[in-house]
Amino acid sequence: MHNVSQSAADQVRRSFLGGPGGVSEWFQSTDHKRISLMFLAWTAGAFLLAMILAIVPLVKAVGGRGLSAQLIFETLTYQRLVHVVAWLVPAIPGIIGFFLLPLQIGAKNMAFPTLSRCSLRFYVIGLVLILASLASYPVGSGWTLDAHLSLLDPGAFGVLMVGLAFMGLSWFLTGVNFIVTVHHKRREGMGFFDMPLTSWGLYLFSYLLVMSGLIFGIIALYLAASWVTTEGLFGWKSDAMAWRTYFWFAIRPVTYFAMIPAVGIISDVISGVSRKASTGYRTLVGAMIGLTGIAVISYGASLMGHGLSPAGTLVFSALSLLAAVPVAIIAITWLSTLFRSSITCAAPNIFCNAFILHGGMVALLGLFLASPAVGVFLGATMFASAQLDYIIWGGVSSALMAGLHYWWPKMMGRKYSEDVARIGAVLYIVGLNLALVPRLMMGTRGVPQDLAGVVDTSLRLAEVSSFGWLCVYFGLAVIAGNLLVTIWGDEAADDNPWGATTLEWTVPSPPPEDNFS
Repeated sequence: MHNVSQSAADQVRRSFLGGPGGVSEWFQSTDHKRISLMFLAWTAGAFLLAMILAIVPLVKAVGGRGLSAQLIFETLTYQRLVHVVAWLVPAIPGIIGFFLLPLQIGAKNMAFPTLSRCSLRFYVIGLVLILASLASYPVGSGWTLDAHLSLLDPGAFGVLMVGLAFMGLSWFLTGVNFIVTVHHKRREGMGFFDMPLTSWGLYLFSYLLVMSGLIFGIIALYLAASWVTTEGLFGWKSDAMAWRTYFWFAIRPVTYFAMIPAVGIISDVISGVSRKASTGYRTLVGAMIGLTGIAVISYGASLMGHGLSPAGTLVFSALSLLAAVPVAIIAITWLSTLFRSSITCAAPNIFCNAFILHGGMVALLGLFLASPAVGVFLGATMFASAQLDYIIWGGVSSALMAGLHYWWPKMMGRKYSEDVARIGAVLYIVGLNLALVPRLMMGTRGVPQDLAGVVDTSLRLAEVSSFGWLCVYFGLAVIAGNLLVTIWGDEAADDNPWGATTLEWTVPSPPPEDNFS
């Protein structure tokens, strides 16, 4: 045991983890790997905050007393905002992207190392300002921040909007950094179609981050100005549809299509765990490019039932239904990769199965919401919010956990317990469906989005959903604890435990400060 422990300690000492220590040294660092781990810490904190806030509506839904409707509205506003802007959008680019992108394309660092640090700092500033508005005078106008409702909100609305603007700026800088890195930092001789699929997913999503981050930051400041003056683009005299259109044009591509980088991660994990190259590589890349285009042009689907004209409803319905084509292509390529491969019951593979299951649910629910006949009704109910939860919890979070379990030996140089990881994954998957299927049923009964505790609904469905969330939380605690204890563990991981062929597996675990030196 002493020899193993000494070997693990030596690996860490020679890696990026063995550099200058201390909080200030880490926060001043421009090493993309350290930026990634700091993003992991901050986004995990935001995710934990959103989980805590989500408990309040759950208690109300099962009959809890002493919780006013105003408190529920305020809690839901921040729970959704934190989940979307501080977790759903930045989690995969911030954690997996910053760590892996340079390693996968053979670069020593990002194209703009200082910009990487700025992305993290703006994220932290934005998160702190959001928390400051929550702690001082909470806003309760809903997470979509409808302009005319927001103008009446007495809370610390200006502070909240400045925080959201910083979040948008963080997305924008991250996207620019990724795009330039891919274009100018690839190893000599590596073409675009030589990149791993994770890098492709991050690269394509970066364009959405640039567009959405810039627009979202600008309209957040415009809305803050209108809140102060009651004039301007979103003032009292403005069209109520103006804010909704700008908001969904900025937010929908990076939320409902946040699974684009997740597709790249799942593709590489499936290929690595099954020990077989991805079947139909170029076809899969083409499908991801198609999804990126559809993400931009289908923003109006979120306006169906919220003031969109009948003609606009028909157009955006057709555009949204187009997403089923690349999704089907991606599913076929994954099944082809798994066919006659050496499939193992490793923890990353279980999370891949979770992503495929929940991604299929997202696609199926999207067909209902994109239909003009039923989408206008379901889009304003818990059916729509359950689909967003499937994206957050079943899509992006499952893909992130698959990636973390797959690349954790590379990131930290330590092994984790496969058995404990499997237990946590099963609890997570079972609990998530117990939590969300009852919400879909509530939605078909007309319960408004996220308001199970405010309006009359089925107590039995609310109890089943609450039990499901309890299983999800317990499963996440098991998963997080299993990974965290490895930091103080003694057992060093192999440099390439999966037998993968991408460049990041050719360097020691954890990687040295300059990656390939």
